[in-house]
Amino acid sequence: MSKVIVGPCSYLVLLGGGKFLVELAKLAKEVGYVVKVVTSPRHAEEYVYEGLTLIDSLKKEQVELHVVEDIRKKYISDYLKSINSESFYLSLGAAWIFKEDYISDVFDGRLFNMHGTRLPQNRGGGGFSWQIMMGNRFGFCVLHLIDGGVDTGNIVDYKEFIYPYTCRLPIDYTNYSIDKNLTFILNIITLIHKKQKYFNLITQNHYLSTYWPRLSQDTGSWIDWSVEAEYVERFICAFDDPYKGARTTINGKLVRIKKVHVNYQDGAFHPYQDGIVYRKGPEWICVALSGTSLVIESVTSEKDGSDFLPLVNEGDRFITAQQNLKDNKKRINYSPIG
Repeated sequence: MSKVIVGPCSYLVLLGGGKFLVELAKLAKEVGYVVKVVTSPRHAEEYVYEGLTLIDSLKKEQVELHVVEDIRKKYISDYLKSINSESFYLSLGAAWIFKEDYISDVFDGRLFNMHGTRLPQNRGGGGFSWQIMMGNRFGFCVLHLIDGGVDTGNIVDYKEFIYPYTCRLPIDYTNYSIDKNLTFILNIITLIHKKQKYFNLITQNHYLSTYWPRLSQDTGSWIDWSVEAEYVERFICAFDDPYKGARTTINGKLVRIKKVHVNYQDGAFHPYQDGIVYRKGPEWICVALSGTSLVIESVTSEKDGSDFLPLVNEGDRFITAQQNLKDNKKRINYSPIG
C-alpha cells in the first residue's frame, strides 16, 4: 500500500467556495494556520450567509483572498508555488479542472480534495440532490488526492455516518454534513500543523464507480407528474431549500413547488388524475398521483416569488409539458464564471 507524507504545515490554502470553506478558515486560524483562499468569480459572489457573499465573509474574518477566472495564469501559479513547502492545499468544490501536469508542477503532486459522498460511487456533482432522489442516507467525509480525473484520486482518509431521518432537503443534508466534515478535516489539519503525518492511500476501484453530472435548479427541475408518488416527492425535495423549488405550470402560469409529502390516506387514483388538485385546505393543497396523492404547502410564482397557493383551486391541474421534461435531461456545464 502506497503512502503520502504531509506536514508540518504553516499555511492552509483553500481552493473553492461555500459556507464550509468559511467555517474551516475560521477554525484553522484558531489552530494557528495562516489561511489563504483562491476562488473563482462564480464562487466569490455567492451568498454563504444571509446578506454575506464569500468575499464579504472572508474579508470579515481577515482571510487573504484571490479571485481568478483562470488558475493557470502565471502570477497565481507562481504565488501558489512560492508557499509550497509549508502548505496544505485543499480543494472544496473548486471551479477549475486541475490537470496532472499542473498538480505536479504547482502543488508538487499533493493537491487534496474533500468529497461528501462515497467513492468511487457518486463521483461528480449535483450536491445532495442526487442523494435525495436516490433515497440515500449514508454520509461520507472523504479526503482524497486529485490526480487529474474527476474524483478518481487515491483516498487519504474517510469517515462514514448516517443522515438522521429528519434530513429531507438539501439544506438539511448540507448543515449536517458541514458539522461532520469540519470535525473530520479539523482533526487532520491539527495533526499535520506541527509534525509530519503518514497516510496509507486507498486505491479506488474504477469498476465500482458511478458518476452523476451537475444539476440546474432552472433547466433541470421540471416535475414529471406521471412517475410514482415517492419519486415525485423525492424530486421536489431535491430542489427545495436552499434552492428555489421544482418547476411546473398550473393554469398556464409557471410556478415553483416546495414543502411536500406523500399522503396515503385518501386512497388510490387513476393515472389520468395525475396532477389534479382534489382538495384545498387553509394552508395546503392535495394533488392526485397514480396510486396515492401529494400534499403541497408551498407554491410560489416563478415571475416574482409571490405566494401562489391562494390562486390554486380545486379541479386545477399541475402540468409539465413534454418539451420541458425533455429539456430536464440536458447536461449542464459550469465554468469559473457561471
